[in-house]
Amino acid sequence: MNLLYINSQEYKDRIEELYLESFPEDERFPFWMLEECSKENNSDLLAIVDNGVFVGMSYIVNCHDAYYLMYLAVEPNLRNKNYGSHILMDLKEKYKTIFLSIDEPINELNIRRKNFYLRNGFYDTNKYYEDTGVNYEVLCTNPEYEITNENMQMRYTNMTSNSELLSIIANTFNADYVNLKNKSVSQDIKQHI
Repeated sequence: MNLLYINSQEYKDRIEELYLESFPEDERFPFWMLEECSKENNSDLLAIVDNGVFVGMSYIVNCHDAYYLMYLAVEPNLRNKNYGSHILMDLKEKYKTIFLSIDEPINELNIRRKNFYLRNGFYDTNKYYEDTGVNYEVLCTNPEYEITNENMQMRYTNMTSNSELLSIIANTFNADYVNLKNKSVSQDIKQHI
């Protein structure tokens, strides 16, 4: 594999198509917003290419002392061919401390997704939160990095310095207030049964 990470209009349509098919609508920003935010150099919207073949996309936000991996997707026909693992290895080398949110692992797909990240150098942070009705768990590449409400807010507020875009972000997701918990919603429910 010879992966290249390209911030280029050449792959815009492929990135958008993969983004729309890979993430549920309630977890997506409008694609044009990711493009606009990435023009400011505080976030990277990247095409991932192997020997000229588009294999995936990522969107990463600079949160000062760490980076938030907001979106990562591999082309469906190229999954289970180690692209995801190679991409994460490259991203960890470039960005060092990366944190991300995954859907709370309460079904087989989400459990597999969590195990994929754990196998590829991410750690449990024991931090959970809810955003727009979806329950998430936070994972990080640095077991010493403290996940706080403030750095979780930065994943949105650092996307752009444009006040109009920030307003749209705040109206789309919970950008102004994050309530991290040390217990998942499913653990909380089990405790009350």
